[in-house]
Amino acid sequence: MAIKEYKFLTPEQRTQFLEFGWVKIEDAVPPEYLDRFFHDAWIRLGFDPNDKSTWTKEKIHMPRHREIPTKVFTPKGWGAICELHGGEDRIDPTLFESCGDSLIVNLGSEEWTDKEIHPRDLGNWHIDGDWFTHFLDSGDQALTIIVLFNDIVPRAGGTFIAPDGIKHVCKWLYEHPEGADSFPRDARGNSSVCNIDNCNNFVELTGKKGDIILFHPFMPHSASKNHLRVPRFITNPPVTLKEPMNFNRPNPGDYSLSEQKVLRELGETSLPDWKITSPRRRFTPRTRSGKDVLIREEVARMKTHAQKTGGLVDSMHINGPVPYQVVVERSLPN
Repeated sequence: MAIKEYKFLTPEQRTQFLEFGWVKIEDAVPPEYLDRFFHDAWIRLGFDPNDKSTWTKEKIHMPRHREIPTKVFTPKGWGAICELHGGEDRIDPTLFESCGDSLIVNLGSEEWTDKEIHPRDLGNWHIDGDWFTHFLDSGDQALTIIVLFNDIVPRAGGTFIAPDGIKHVCKWLYEHPEGADSFPRDARGNSSVCNIDNCNNFVELTGKKGDIILFHPFMPHSASKNHLRVPRFITNPPVTLKEPMNFNRPNPGDYSLSEQKVLRELGETSLPDWKITSPRRRFTPRTRSGKDVLIREEVARMKTHAQKTGGLVDSMHINGPVPYQVVVERSLPN
């Protein structure tokens, strides 16, 4: 069903998504939720926030200890997510339906404080999704979402995107209906599907604490260098569709903005003859084992801190899942 009235995305934002594949939703997360999920981040890391010599890793993907439903965590963001996909009825509520404290940290390194680098040379340009077979119509990783847990200024570790690379990904997936579980990488770690050496439009994503940035699942992106060494904290919660994207809808007005973007990049109005030629698969993420190790390390640090302070270990890995109403109550100001 087509969206009759957009309540969260402005006409300018819808145009921007169709042209460039991304939008920013400002003030999308109440600060109390961000503060609740962030309050013990440095304890979990085992670093001193005031002593850079303790920052022994440049980038860390932290595991999740707490979560609440996405529509509660970010009502504005959830509304925009649904509108990008043609309505809430197209979103799978049983998979990845929550946001949590799985922080992605960029602390930078001394090596890059006085150096510059062109975005094309960052390496590790990729699209998300290491747990399913990628097809042109895949709805498994229906959107890439970045939640800003602190202000991010230029040269302080913001994610880089390459909007003109979406067409390369669309073209490759269109020409490979057999799909791919993963993509070959070059010596710099760049995914071949991105064709990053032929991209010229690079955008550094910056914003304020509580902003959410949404971009198309076929958007090439890469972590940047945190030249300023101002700690950067984000999360990257996924969203999944109930059904694959549909590029042959009877009513053109029923195409989602995300589907329209693919058709636009391919120069088509529909794809009546395009079909996948191999089975859809989901599998255990390749990063799972590393996350399991970090869970054990973080829980140990949380336990040690709790013993010293007389506090409690607030983690689903110790206490089991906590009802989201409790998380919300704990997040509210006293």
